[in-house]
Amino acid sequence: MTRPETLAADIQQLADPICAELGIEVVQININPYHEVVNIQLFADRPAGGIGMEECAALNRRLVERLDSELDLGDNYTLEVASPGLDRPLAGYRDLRRVLGRDVQVFLKEAVDGRREITGLLQAVRETDIIVHTRRGDILVPMDKVEKAKQVIN
Repeated sequence: MTRPETLAADIQQLADPICAELGIEVVQININPYHEVVNIQLFADRPAGGIGMEECAALNRRLVERLDSELDLGDNYTLEVASPGLDRPLAGYRDLRRVLGRDVQVFLKEAVDGRREITGLLQAVRETDIIVHTRRGDILVPMDKVEKAKQVIN
């Protein structure tokens, strides 16, 4: 069997053009081999957030066609295409851009402004830093100090 990292990269290459046509993007791909079967989970979302069941089903159908014709997986795989969900962890620049203007909780690798956790309105996302508006004011957080983040759902 192909290594999971290699298979994920191959699936990403097949999925990206389909996603571009549908106006969505791949957020994450998980490869879970189990005995002789490879379970593939692909999470997709709109750049501004929010993907529906119809879009997931359309991506699933089109991606299965490409997997069957271009990768040698045979019948020994399952494919699940889903929304990543509102409360999933946010990873990196693209995910944070998706929730710009919304409330977030940011967990830090080391303290910024005397805090290891910051909750507030995500005001700006740049490749090198983010700005979170809190009750005490705006806090500039270098991207390399972000351990993880999530959208706060009220």
